[in-house]
Amino acid sequence: MFVHATAQSQEKASPAPLDFRPPVRAESIDLRTLVSHRTVTQGSASMETVFELLKNGVTNFVAVLDGERLLGMCSRQETAALLGGRYGFSLWARKPIAEHLCKQETRIDVAMPIGDVLRAVFARPDENFYDDVLLVDERGGFLGFIATETLFKVQNALLLTNIRELEERDRVIRHKNEQMETDLRMATELQQALMPNVYPSFPGSSSQGPTRLRFYHRYLPASMMGGDFFHIARLSDDTAGVCICDVMGHGVRAALITAMLRALIETHAVDAADPGRLLTQLNNEFTRILKQTGTLVFATVLYCVINIRGRDARFARAGHPAPQHVRRTAGEVQTVASAEGSGGPAMGLIPNAQFKTTEVKLAEGDLLLFFTDGVVEAEDKGGSYFGIEGLQRSIRSNVHQPTESLLEAIISDVYNFAGSKVLTDDACLVVAEL
Repeated sequence: MFVHATAQSQEKASPAPLDFRPPVRAESIDLRTLVSHRTVTQGSASMETVFELLKNGVTNFVAVLDGERLLGMCSRQETAALLGGRYGFSLWARKPIAEHLCKQETRIDVAMPIGDVLRAVFARPDENFYDDVLLVDERGGFLGFIATETLFKVQNALLLTNIRELEERDRVIRHKNEQMETDLRMATELQQALMPNVYPSFPGSSSQGPTRLRFYHRYLPASMMGGDFFHIARLSDDTAGVCICDVMGHGVRAALITAMLRALIETHAVDAADPGRLLTQLNNEFTRILKQTGTLVFATVLYCVINIRGRDARFARAGHPAPQHVRRTAGEVQTVASAEGSGGPAMGLIPNAQFKTTEVKLAEGDLLLFFTDGVVEAEDKGGSYFGIEGLQRSIRSNVHQPTESLLEAIISDVYNFAGSKVLTDDACLVVAEL
């Protein structure tokens, strides 16, 4: 029940005050709990009566009604200004307060979200920024006044709640990131452990003479986990299988695909002596697995079988660049020519794709350089690629160096060309030297 403007007329809000200690949720705030007072008067009350109420009370605002209908509000400041003039009291004291309502007021519907309330209130002009807010029900009936000071407290409580929640989320995210970094480091170490550190020797035992086929490699991941890998296997005492692979992208997904491909290669080891047949079987199974995921992923693969007795290399390619054949004795470098139709599509794109085998003859001192496109697609500041031409120039310039030094020189040339030691894609170099 409203209290009308008399000498003792003022009523405190009955709802328990809102607890402004965080956490405070916007959706849990009932605007009625923010009401600070419900002081009202009828519009027919004289200005003198209302002024006495304002002067002796603890509020600066009074709601003005016509029966139960809200007309507006009057303020201590504006009423005092009118009555305090030279002839103000004699002119206005007996006038009804309804004729002298505040020119600007803020009415807030009880159903309005607190966020909208704060935006509306704090967007007010300076001259009435600190005025109390009129809270009304769905039909426009007066419910009480909300002090701007109370809304400041609400805003601060909401901000503090948001800050604490952000801090907690940040703590949780940091913890999860630390876990992820730990997992990534472990996964990176496992991936590196899968890379060959000790190569098989050919022939298989020292009693058969000195090693006639040596391997070297350099692996440059663009991130903690790369999408390139290679595998060297002993197929017999005089035959080696070399596989080099480049999965689309890099990072965790690419690393998982490389692990899957590695497992598939070992599963189809029975076909390892025939590179074309191996890649055909590998593609069929790889494509079938990817189809179940509904994700577009592909990988380029080159598989090569090197026989030291026959001094030949037989290989097949699935979208992978052909190796470089380096004839040290002649100082020549050229891309291995592939038989027609032997360069099939990348793995995972075309079901039932067929891959053919190409053969190249080797001489003593020759080496085959296998690589992924992170080497030839290194870019300079102008957007030009290092390219096959750049790779061949680097090899020719260092062809008479020991193979370890040759690889280091190639990497140095790639870095110098790109102007950085951080490549945008994984890069892998593998050398088989007869």
